[in-house]
Formats: sequence, structure tokens, C-alpha cells
Amino acid sequence: MRAFLVVKSLTEVEAFRYSRSMKRTETGEDPWEQLCERCGLCCFEKIEDESGAIFFTSIPCRYLDVVTRECRIYHRRFAIYPACISLTEEMVRNLTWLHDECGYRKALGLTRKR
Repeated sequence: MRAFLVVKSLTEVEAFRYSRSMKRTETGEDPWEQLCERCGLCCFEKIEDESGAIFFTSIPCRYLDVVTRECRIYHRRFAIYPACISLTEEMVRNLTWLHDECGYRKALGLTRKR
């Protein structure tokens, strides 16, 4: 007998994936960090103007490998580069510059208002 998950919206699907991903700990990596899809977009410099508009630049963090989109100092990034942002659930919910395809936003079922 097969069990089927019946969902009513994409948000429920994402909430299910999020809850499942938070239980995975075989790799030793923080379950929250596992949600990152390594797009690297949060590692590029951003400029905010006086009206609050965010502009992305083509300038990556000095530690971002732009080919693999992986941080070269990932496990020591906060000690070596204190300006690195540690994305928490609260921050992900409030930051306006994270794109909708961000693994954290998808896991939380968030989309930007357009």
C-alpha cells in the first residue's frame, strides 16, 4: 500500500520539504545551511540608494569562487570575514533583495510581492 501526501498549495509542499530537510544531519552540516542552493547571489556586492532600491553589482566577495559559486573559506567565513552575512530565518523573511529561487526562501514558502 502506498501513502500519498495531499497538498493544497505550493506553500505546503515547501513546508514539508523544509521540515524534512531540517531532520537531515548525516553530513554534520547545520540543517539550515543545507537549504542553501549555492547560487552565490547573496555573495555579490549590493548598493542601496536613498529610496531603498537595491542594485546588484558584478563584484563578488573576494572569497567566492565565481565558477563553482562556493565560498573558499566557508567553514571559517565569519572569523576571517566578519562582514559575511549569516542568513537566519528571521533575516530571510525580512530581506527584500533575496530572490524567489533562493533555497532558504523556497523552503520557507516565501515569494516577493511584485
